[in-house]
Amino acid sequence: MKSKQIPIHSNFIGRRQEQEKLLQIAHSPKAQIIVMYGRRRVGKTELLEQTFRDRNILKFEGVEGLKGSEQLKRCYIQLGYYLKKKKRPFSGHETWMEFFKILADALRKGIWTLYFEEVQWLADQKDEFISDLKWAWDNHFRHHPKLLLILCGSSPSFLVNKVLHSKALYNRSMHEFHLKELSVKEVKTFLGSRSHEEVMEAYLTVGGIPEYLKYLKEADSVFLGICQNAFSSTGLFVREYDRIFTSSLSSNKHYQKILDFLSRKKFSTRDEIAHHLGISSGGEITKVLEDLERCTFIERNTPYFADFKSLLVRYGIRDYYIQFYNKFIRPQLNRITLGDFDENPGMGLDVSSYQKWLGLAFERFCRSHHTDLADLLGFASVRYRHGVFFNRKTQDKNPGFQMDLVFDRDDHVITLCEIKYQRRPVGMEVVHAFEDKIKLFETHLQLKKKSFRRVLIASHGVQKAVKTGAYFDTILTLDDFFGS
Repeated sequence: MKSKQIPIHSNFIGRRQEQEKLLQIAHSPKAQIIVMYGRRRVGKTELLEQTFRDRNILKFEGVEGLKGSEQLKRCYIQLGYYLKKKKRPFSGHETWMEFFKILADALRKGIWTLYFEEVQWLADQKDEFISDLKWAWDNHFRHHPKLLLILCGSSPSFLVNKVLHSKALYNRSMHEFHLKELSVKEVKTFLGSRSHEEVMEAYLTVGGIPEYLKYLKEADSVFLGICQNAFSSTGLFVREYDRIFTSSLSSNKHYQKILDFLSRKKFSTRDEIAHHLGISSGGEITKVLEDLERCTFIERNTPYFADFKSLLVRYGIRDYYIQFYNKFIRPQLNRITLGDFDENPGMGLDVSSYQKWLGLAFERFCRSHHTDLADLLGFASVRYRHGVFFNRKTQDKNPGFQMDLVFDRDDHVITLCEIKYQRRPVGMEVVHAFEDKIKLFETHLQLKKKSFRRVLIASHGVQKAVKTGAYFDTILTLDDFFGS
């Protein structure tokens, strides 16, 4: 049996924790199943192949748009190569069960990794692939002590509902991996000598997605890389939006409508989303929102004092690239397609509007990295509730306002964070505005038994007057997020 040869990727970085867990599973004395899912381009394939490159790997990959019989045919052809047969007769009547039986017989000896990529396409979104795999596992694969079976895909909905939650493979030595984007520190390593400002700009624009970052790394500057790939007619970011829905979210018509709707708003309630779709706020909308959360495309923003299922929950776009696409690429898609910016892609991006947008993206970044902030602020060992605080404007005496991030700590302290992302140091105006917010916050919640800690997160620091005024208990800058 000939296995797939995986070359060493010299630029592969990060993922140490994931690799350690994967190798620990692989060293088990019995057969194991790994189920990995994650957003398109997040680096699932690279992680798996680099981690298990020293094992014998047989890889079978689903192809977008092919029917189940065609997927099976391609796998039989690939199996023929692995078995060192140039051609393997395929009548069209074969089944996945027969395919798995041939594999099981061929893998009785040795250390093997059986790797199925884009399982949702291999299965053609149906149950036959999984049910036949269950039969093969129970009767054959589980008896091979050095066999590792990997099911991987960019459709979290299929992998979770049809595999992890299915009765077919339930509780059969399965290990779940939801692979998320690189951390901002890993992005710093990936981009090499770029400044902290450029690294954060890259992260806030396309997230920690290795494939996107690769194109920014190759450019003279992160800004130029963004423009070249977003506003040139052949740019990667121009068509990537549609490809995301094909690979991850092709099974429901509501997915793209929700993302399009949320991209026009900072936050939106469940009822507002359902009303936009013209459906009831029941089980259907719940499933769709859960799928989008699993893909890490959206996030729920719950006031820190509210329950996880509270009616006050608001949803917003979490994925940085999707936010950027809908704000800057989509409105100019016709001009981009016609090549209006091909000679000078930088003309496609309004810098002033982009800087304001980066400010909102930085707020989302800080909220999603609350554990890092708790560590930086010295209370990581204390239990806390966290979240944005907002109230609607109802009267002149009680105007609407928002606290960017609130930590309600079990040590009777509330840490209030004001978040500013601008290219110049923040001046004294932030002190006056924040003090007004605190007064409204105290009035609204009538908090008497807890003390406040005031934190300013200012990307590019503060003016001397703010620092010497000692109004804020702690001031954090970009450097703090990178450990320097």
